Amino acid sequence: MFRSGNKHIWLGVPRDSFFTWGLVASALQGLSAVALLAVSAWLISRAAEVTSIVYLGIAIVGVRGFAVGRATFRYSERLLLHESAFRMLASIRPVLFSKVAPFIPAGMVQAGRGETMAKIVNDVDTLQNLSLRVIAPLVQSIVVAAASVVFMWMLLPASGFALLLILIVAFFVAIPVSARLARASDIFESPTKAQMANLSLDLLENLDVYIAYGWIDSKRVEISEAENRLQKSLTKSAVSNGLGSALFALLSTLAVLSGAFFGGTAVIGQVLPGATLAVFVLLPLAIFEVVQNAQPTLSALRKFKVSSGRVTALLEREVPSALRFESGEGKLETFESIDLRSVSVTYPASPQPSLVDFDLSFKLGDSIMIIGESGAGKSTLALLLTRLIQPSSGEFLINGKPAGVFDPDAVRRIIGLVEQNPMVFLGDVRANLELAKPGASDEELRNVLTQVGLWSMFVEREGLDTQLGDRGVLISGGEAQRLALARAILADFKVFILDEPTANVDSDTAKALLSDLLRIAKGAGERTVLLISHEQDFRRLVDRTVEIVRR
Repeated sequence: MFRSGNKHIWLGVPRDSFFTWGLVASALQGLSAVALLAVSAWLISRAAEVTSIVYLGIAIVGVRGFAVGRATFRYSERLLLHESAFRMLASIRPVLFSKVAPFIPAGMVQAGRGETMAKIVNDVDTLQNLSLRVIAPLVQSIVVAAASVVFMWMLLPASGFALLLILIVAFFVAIPVSARLARASDIFESPTKAQMANLSLDLLENLDVYIAYGWIDSKRVEISEAENRLQKSLTKSAVSNGLGSALFALLSTLAVLSGAFFGGTAVIGQVLPGATLAVFVLLPLAIFEVVQNAQPTLSALRKFKVSSGRVTALLEREVPSALRFESGEGKLETFESIDLRSVSVTYPASPQPSLVDFDLSFKLGDSIMIIGESGAGKSTLALLLTRLIQPSSGEFLINGKPAGVFDPDAVRRIIGLVEQNPMVFLGDVRANLELAKPGASDEELRNVLTQVGLWSMFVEREGLDTQLGDRGVLISGGEAQRLALARAILADFKVFILDEPTANVDSDTAKALLSDLLRIAKGAGERTVLLISHEQDFRRLVDRTVEIVRR
């Protein structure tokens, strides 16, 4: 569905009654705007000829009626079209998130986090361009142009024919030329703006280094030269945009002169009453005011095609085999053991495996340290055990059964990862803990915070209502690790995977923190603890050590 050729060109077309009625309101708003000026010209001209107070009153009421109608239709148009567009975007984003979900977190590096987020946020927003900035302006302009030509033809065929020719030039020459000029403007302006932004950001981020090494003057020269290039590009952009507007102004003037010539000739020849001359002169102005709204449609369509192409690529992207899970429906009520036999893991689009022929066995109550060089596959092992990535070869057994027979979510309720950089969400302590156990009582939360040694700190602030800041900026790295462990305890995981828990902690407190984490994890009940670390000094804190050899 939505396919046109090789593009989902109709991806940005809402399919609801709001959009249909919005287009109707848009057309009526355009017609009202033209009618307002035309009828106003006629009534005012007639009022000059017929000085009756009654006629003047009718003229005033008529003009205000069309003005109110235009305002009402404009409001209805924007309300209906934007409601329709927002509903369309709201329906697309959940589909995209479902497509992205299999890539998180194991395949997101390969898929491109920044690129994917740009598609979900920016490109999806751009999809509304088709309905709001292409279809609606074109429908309004075409309806107004057609109705105006018919009206002028009925008054005076020659004038209607002349208006038709000018409007054909506007739609098929002026609009494409304006689009080409706008594209040229983007080509001039966008790179220089990006370069200026990069230079300014680089200067701000590295100002101390540039000052220390005496490079600040050369950087000022670079920025000055970039500023000059930007000014030249802005001038070219202004000229390009001005030429497009000038072309429409020229056509509008020709339409007015044409109307004045034919209308004046008809009035002089007494073919039409004198009041109609004002209509012939002012009506083309009103028509081109509406038609000019279609000027940016091709530029908006070009941007839509780029974004819809990227969104379509995301919708059609196949999940790599490494991320396709054998997803059984088996429940995992208890945990007894895990066995990895000659397991290898290869990330999507990676030429080399990240984990090669690895063996590991452990049971409930064990404490094991996983060591290895950077890049040997320690974090990959954590993702594998939590079923966020699939082994490319070998056996992965849980309680003696293939891991694929169990529901992945059931596995994750047993095996929990306390990641290297724990996520602390914007909000208070309570909200961050309830993520692990929604509806947990305040007493449960206080108890688990006491277990990890955090309650004494939070009670001095605002207790469970203590704000942690965006990404935990109001607490230290060690406190974030303890909070992550509190979440894991609250979730009642039977297997704790501690992935480099002291990576963001200074060396003086790392050992004490890790001792506390291991003691707390095992002391919270019979549990298995897997410590992933490159620190050899921590060996004595666990029952045994397993090394991952980089191959």
